[in-house]
Amino acid sequence: MVDGKKHDVLKNVNVEFPQNSISVILGKSGCGKTTLLRILANLEQCDAGEVSINSNEKISFVFQEPRLMPWLPVSKNITFGLEKQKINDVEIEELMNLIGLKKFEKAYPHQLSGGMQQRVALARALAYDPSIILMDEPFAALDYFTREAMQKELIRINQLKKKSIIFVTHSIEEAIAIGQNIFVVNEGRIHAQFNLEQYEYPRDVLSPSLIEIKKNIIEKLA
Repeated sequence: MVDGKKHDVLKNVNVEFPQNSISVILGKSGCGKTTLLRILANLEQCDAGEVSINSNEKISFVFQEPRLMPWLPVSKNITFGLEKQKINDVEIEELMNLIGLKKFEKAYPHQLSGGMQQRVALARALAYDPSIILMDEPFAALDYFTREAMQKELIRINQLKKKSIIFVTHSIEEAIAIGQNIFVVNEGRIHAQFNLEQYEYPRDVLSPSLIEIKKNIIEKLA
C-alpha cells in the first residue's frame, strides 16, 4: 500500500527456473526482483497465482547482510538453526574447507572481513543441505575484488554441490559472470530471458559476444 492505494509489485509473472543451475533475477532497484525471491521463499504471500515447488525440496536463503550471530564462533554460526538436523564434526570441517575458512572455525564474526562473513553465511545455507538456495544480492556490499572472488567461489561450489541457485542482483556484469540463465525484471514483469549455458566459466565479460548480450539486457531494462 502506498498513500492508501494498492500497487502491484509483480504483474503476470510466469517463470520456470532450471534445476541444478545458477539462475539470475536481474533488475533495477524497486523493480520487484526481491519481492519475487521472498515469495519463492514463502517470506511473503502473493495476492494471486501460485508457486509450484516439489514438497521434498529444501530451501535456504542467503540475505544481503551475513546476519551472523555475533556471540557465536564460525563453526556454531554454520550450524545455527539446525536443532532438528544433525550435522557432525566431519561435515562441519568439510564445509569449512569448502568455503576456504578451515583455520577460522573458532573466530567470531567481528574478526572476519565482509567477504569471509558472507562465506560463513553461504556455508550455513549449505549446512541445511538444501536443493534450492535463494540469494538476495549477497555480494552487493563487498568491494570489487572481494565480490569477484565470491562470484568465482559460488560458481565453484555450485559445480561441486549441484544446487539450484536463484540469485538476485542489479549488476549486469555480475549476472553475466555467474548466470546460466538471466531473467530480466522491469516494472514487475519478466521482460526477457537470456540463456548463457554455452559460455564456460570463468567468463570474460569484455568479450564481444558477452558485450553484445550486455547491450541487449540494457535495452530490456530501459
